[in-house]
Amino acid sequence: MCFLYGLLFKLYSLFYLISLYLSSRHCKFLFVPQYTTKMAARYPSGIQTSRVSPAYLHGNSTSHTWAFSAVAELIDNAYDPDVNASEIWIDQRLIDNKVCLTFVDNGNGMTPDKLHKMLSFGYCEKDKFASGKHQAVGQYGNGFKSGSMRLGRDAIVFTRQVNTMSVGLLSQTYLNNINAQTVLVPIVTWNLPDKRRKPTPDMAHNLRAICQHSIFKTEKDLLEELDVMEKLRTGTKIMVYNLKRKENKVLELDFSSDPHDIRNPETHMMDFSTINRATTDHIPAYMVSLREYCSILYLKPRMKIVLRGKKVKTKLIHKSLSQTETDVYKPTWAPKPIPIKFGFAPRKNYKDYGVMLYHKNRLIRAYEKLGYQKQPNELGLGVVGVVEAYFLTPTHNKQDFNKDEKYNALISSVSLKLNDYWNEKRGSGVVLGTQPAQVVANVNPDWTWAQCDNCLQWRRLPIQFRSEDLPDKWYCHMNPDAQFNRCDIPEEPEDEDESLHGPTYKKTFKKIQNEKKMRLKMMEVNQQRAREMALQAREQALRQQEANQIKGSPQSQKVSSSQEKKSESAQMNKMMAELDKFKKQAERQQRIIDQLQSRKRKVNANIEKVASGLDTDSLLESVAGSSPRAVSSTSSKDNESICIKTEDGDVVAVIPCNEPSSSSDNDIVDLTLDDEDLEASTSKKPKISSTNQEPKPDISKIKIEKDVISCNHDIGTQTTERSKGCTRDCGKKIEEGKKHLTELQRKVFKLLKIIVPDEDIGTPDGVEEIVTEMIKHNQPS
Repeated sequence: MCFLYGLLFKLYSLFYLISLYLSSRHCKFLFVPQYTTKMAARYPSGIQTSRVSPAYLHGNSTSHTWAFSAVAELIDNAYDPDVNASEIWIDQRLIDNKVCLTFVDNGNGMTPDKLHKMLSFGYCEKDKFASGKHQAVGQYGNGFKSGSMRLGRDAIVFTRQVNTMSVGLLSQTYLNNINAQTVLVPIVTWNLPDKRRKPTPDMAHNLRAICQHSIFKTEKDLLEELDVMEKLRTGTKIMVYNLKRKENKVLELDFSSDPHDIRNPETHMMDFSTINRATTDHIPAYMVSLREYCSILYLKPRMKIVLRGKKVKTKLIHKSLSQTETDVYKPTWAPKPIPIKFGFAPRKNYKDYGVMLYHKNRLIRAYEKLGYQKQPNELGLGVVGVVEAYFLTPTHNKQDFNKDEKYNALISSVSLKLNDYWNEKRGSGVVLGTQPAQVVANVNPDWTWAQCDNCLQWRRLPIQFRSEDLPDKWYCHMNPDAQFNRCDIPEEPEDEDESLHGPTYKKTFKKIQNEKKMRLKMMEVNQQRAREMALQAREQALRQQEANQIKGSPQSQKVSSSQEKKSESAQMNKMMAELDKFKKQAERQQRIIDQLQSRKRKVNANIEKVASGLDTDSLLESVAGSSPRAVSSTSSKDNESICIKTEDGDVVAVIPCNEPSSSSDNDIVDLTLDDEDLEASTSKKPKISSTNQEPKPDISKIKIEKDVISCNHDIGTQTTERSKGCTRDCGKKIEEGKKHLTELQRKVFKLLKIIVPDEDIGTPDGVEEIVTEMIKHNQPS
């Protein structure tokens, strides 16, 4: 047994020496005892761990088709809450005849274990440090590896904390030199404040690997770089070297054109959404200039960026617009409405327009052309929209979103709202084909905002200040507003902090357009109806013409005979109606004649009294009572008159009588009334019973009337013979009676002309015969 134990101990010692040799040769620190012990405790024996090929570093970096997106990944690492840097310096250095791109921040630094996870894949613990106002941008644990390897082949990291400082190397050159089969990352750590390396066997091998295969050849060089960071106390420095070059061996990034900027003139990013626009050849400034890109990288910047010794003037993109308005997107799955800011870009950057899509304060899509802006015209030119799309999922390179249902719904809604904003602010006033500069209003932003270099808080300045006139370093005490001129004063609340339930402006354009569409639609409907009616009329005319052409056919004769029968029945009905009307007129005439006969009988009675020896004065009074003057006389109680009124209002006959009247008013027969009205008026008077009614006079009495009036003398031949026995006054009054009778005949003639205007009744002298015939016709047989 002792022999076996001794043999096992010798084998273990041999294995330990072999592992030391391999670690010193290839820096495979995973074989160092401390790491093998941890792995043995975690994983079952005999199961192999997965390896990462060195070629994966290059393949992983190709997700960034644009160099500035790789730079943004390294800036994000400093911005995230686990590092929480307030300032980052980006510059270019020449070390060991190699151009290096450096990133230095004043964040919290990293421990050796955290540095190891940073150089590994898939480790992300940023959410542990996130807060409500400061969300972590990184979430996949891949940003540093993909970003650094996209810019160059090698990257070395210096980090400093309060108690330790470390150096780590991620190098494709190193892995190729040692023909590594997996990714190896040598790490060296020094304790503070004595700056001594940790006394572990693997540290010497890691240090040797870094010094042999990096741009720093000695430990002293490494410590000098860490000493420079001593002024920051804590922080991280990333140096990327062996930068990517183009086919002509020229560096991809341009460090010489602008001493205060890094440019990328030959960007591979192309915007295919506006391929038909006149501004297609224009490349947005943020795609060429790193300074411009950093100025809009964050929706609300909380970190100061210094690019090649000059501070980047970061801006609140939604606060740097003119005619700013807010609309609201209300998806059913969102807990609260999502504000969408719209405004016009400054005139100097009028070609940089579109929708800015941010996610957790980080720019994902810049100047996305939506709505009108995709059309080959000037509609939507200069409009900038800003959306904080925290509910979407960005891709691994943080340059786009996953095209899911939420993304499509957002893009559709923002497109419509951008069109509404353009319609309200510009409407139909833009003439297609005008110069783009004429479309964009030459106005300054609504407000000017400045960020304090000390507290990094944003302050709103009065309107007379312009951002171009502000100094590179601006502090709160420079603010003319006394309420916000100290760093200990919180920022003033912004619009997005308030709950919005609707747009901040009225959308009247769409309503007016809808009304116009309705009017046009109504006009079209009316025109369509008019056309249909015209077609129907034309069709009816054609049918009538066709009917006339085939009228001689037997069928048409049958149709015509039936139509003739219908017309004959209609004419018969019409004749019957007219006959009824004539009957009613005859009945009315009969009533009038009856009234005349009654008055005549009264006259005859008076004449008989005169013939039997009455005073001639009575006769004169009776004759005088028939004069027109007696109509208006109401003093005599025995004088009653009947007036026959024509349609024009004239009295055509007055026949006096000596019988007392039942009423004080004269009886007026109004011929202007219709038959129904006359019957109604006559029905109100009491009717004379048939027993008391006098019989109709005989025809012979009509002729006697003449003789009686002439005092029983013949008016023609016997007047001279009988006049000798009469007084001189009697003859005079007889003459007056004759005149009265003639007048009566004339008026009766006039009356008959009114009653039967269409009949020829001769002259007034023949009225007697006509009346006689009428009486005969109406007498019962």
